[in-house]
Amino acid sequence: MTGALLGAEVATLAPFVEAGVLESSDVHVAGVIARNVGGLEPEVVLGAALAARAPRFGHVCAVIGTVAGSVVVDAAAVDSIESLPWPDPTRWARSLEASPAVRRPQDRSGGVILPLVFDGTRLYLERYWRFEERVAEDLLSRARTDGGFATSSPALDGVLDELFETMDPLQREAAAQGLTRGIAVIGGGPGTGKTRTVARLLAAANAVALARGQTLDVALAAPTGKAAARMTAAVHEEADDTNLREGVAEVLRRTEAETLHRLLGAHAGGKPLFDHSNPLSNALVVVDETSMVSLPMMARLLDAVRSDATLVLVGDPYQLASVEAGAVLGEIVGPRATGPANGPLGPGIVLLEHNYRFGPGSEIAALADAIRLGNADLAVDLLSHHGSGELTWVEDQDQAGIDRLREEAAVWAAGVVRAAQKGEAEEGLRLASELKVLCATRLGALGVSGWSAAIEALTARTLPDAGIGRRTYVGRPVIVTRNDYFNQVFNGDVGLVVVGANGPVAAFQEASGDFRELAMSRLSDIETWWAMTIHKSQGSEFERVIVALPRPPSPILTRELLYTAVTRAKQQVTVVAAEESLRAAIANPVARASGLGQKLWTA
Repeated sequence: MTGALLGAEVATLAPFVEAGVLESSDVHVAGVIARNVGGLEPEVVLGAALAARAPRFGHVCAVIGTVAGSVVVDAAAVDSIESLPWPDPTRWARSLEASPAVRRPQDRSGGVILPLVFDGTRLYLERYWRFEERVAEDLLSRARTDGGFATSSPALDGVLDELFETMDPLQREAAAQGLTRGIAVIGGGPGTGKTRTVARLLAAANAVALARGQTLDVALAAPTGKAAARMTAAVHEEADDTNLREGVAEVLRRTEAETLHRLLGAHAGGKPLFDHSNPLSNALVVVDETSMVSLPMMARLLDAVRSDATLVLVGDPYQLASVEAGAVLGEIVGPRATGPANGPLGPGIVLLEHNYRFGPGSEIAALADAIRLGNADLAVDLLSHHGSGELTWVEDQDQAGIDRLREEAAVWAAGVVRAAQKGEAEEGLRLASELKVLCATRLGALGVSGWSAAIEALTARTLPDAGIGRRTYVGRPVIVTRNDYFNQVFNGDVGLVVVGANGPVAAFQEASGDFRELAMSRLSDIETWWAMTIHKSQGSEFERVIVALPRPPSPILTRELLYTAVTRAKQQVTVVAAEESLRAAIANPVARASGLGQKLWTA
């Protein structure tokens, strides 16, 4: 039946559509290419559809030799994947190399842009190949350029010695690299002092600028408003340090982070304001939570940062990559994640190790390490024999245990609603960030929708007159799900519904700490924030988290997903999952198809 609905040029894709491998958007892209080029072999049409499919799953390209074994679909269709008419890889590669729709990276086509690029192994949509090329070339160029914002000198050493006297030597080294190189990376897990290191780096940069008689021209940015607010708060906290040189504290108190979209002047339906022809003026650009930055966004960022400016990328290379295509920070860090590595980027990468958030006996830290290292036996043992109360494990079939968790969450939610009813937006948002349910999936009893519905139903019993369940009920915490350039709220920003002068409004806290109110009628892309996906939780911290995982086989169950969820907690983690779900996640590290790492580390 599916084949009858497809045009003649893409009819051979019917089995892949029926099996759930391809969606209509993939078929549409392949059809456009086939119609515009004409006479394409079936293998090329399939390759085009798979290249279009790749970014939807975080891949930059399709690896022809392994794609048949790496495609993951819903469990019901798993058996049919192997029986699909996959081309022989050798014949497939020859067809691609000979196709008029495909070019090799080294070939130039006289200004004619062909829709596909094939490097002998990886097949890209031309747009994503160009993103990858630009990012690799720019990063390597910056790494090979001598100098940075400051020059290594006894004077700089003196400034760094003052600021990092009582801190981990690796933090001092990270700041030194971030000031003296064109590109530097400050990496490490949660609680290793990345943000404090950045704050001290900025203090050092300000001291250098003041000694020159200049004002520091710095930009601080993060992928989400929440991460930008946390970065701003950390910098302002450092400004209260009494050991800072005269004038430095005042500059730090005026420094605020913003979202990458705001930094680049991005707006809906158009190109960013800043690019290579109109670069940012800043001499120093620091980006936090870089693991969340996709390949296209990184390409735009690098395009906008002056070639003579210093760029410092900060983040955890072990946590989830961007929801969009690419795993840029992980590929930049590359082999440095496991030890010393040779390459132009290597000297500028410093990975912090000492954990300041958790004590030496922390069960949360031990669980995070076990997950990161792929040790499922240790992770299961830690959850099974927890003693300090930091960890709790509830089996996904333990309905009584899940009900108790939902009742606890409803008590917490009622506190949020009561604060909002009193007009205390700041207190309400603080309470909303104390506990959070983090779900691997959106749907189902253990997904975001199931948890949110249960929490609201139980809270409504406690507060029957609060109107809980309505779109505009006072006390509803909301999270923005899509960039809204008109209202200047962005994906991941969180707010709380309170009573405004003319009815319910959503109060959003700015990086400065001030609140901005928006009428609920102006907001369309928002969801209730009692629970959230683990992907959305990146860049956030909560006192306590409840982590809910589905049963395998599920393509969402990965090591990075579980690591990210566990490391959002500062005091307590409850895992709701079957043992097989835990083991499946830990055994399955994310493997995104991309050529960036190879370009950066084998150049």
